[in-house]
Amino acid sequence: MSTLAEILDLLFGGDHPEQPLSAGHVIGRSLIMYLMGLIIVRAGKSRLLARATALDVILAFILGSLISRGITGSATLSGTTVAVATLVALHWLLTALAARYHWVGNLVKGHARILVSHGQIDWTNMRRSHLSEHDLREEMRINANIDDVAEIQEAIKERSGEVGIVRKSRQAQVVETRVAEGVQTIRIEWNGM
Repeated sequence: MSTLAEILDLLFGGDHPEQPLSAGHVIGRSLIMYLMGLIIVRAGKSRLLARATALDVILAFILGSLISRGITGSATLSGTTVAVATLVALHWLLTALAARYHWVGNLVKGHARILVSHGQIDWTNMRRSHLSEHDLREEMRINANIDDVAEIQEAIKERSGEVGIVRKSRQAQVVETRVAEGVQTIRIEWNGM
């Protein structure tokens, strides 16, 4: 019966190959690194492809780099697995702490800034967020289908970098029609949306 080292060598070119890898070894290493990465990222509850914060993006870049080194053989499979698991565990810990303690969330994810309040642009927060009026208007058109700042109750640059927009409530308009001689009144209310 073959030893573990012989099996690793046959399927993956070894834990840390000394010879150039064959196409079969690269395929085997790709499969194992993909499955290992998937299991570890799912266990870590990472949001790498969801609404990612800077913390998530950094983790994605580092994981991509680490896993590629494991695939090409420039790093050991075991070392790559340990490094990926360690980083995902650290990410999990930081996001768990950020969910529990707001100050940790602000530290690692940043914080939101109010860009527009009651139809008035906060130019100080716009500059802090590195956004121009053109950027704000683009976000208004894309996210709220409006182009008039006066229609905004609040616009916030979220921690993810996206701009969330809350439209002002519109007052319902009432149209009444009265017709004499036995015809009933028709009353229609709508808010123009």
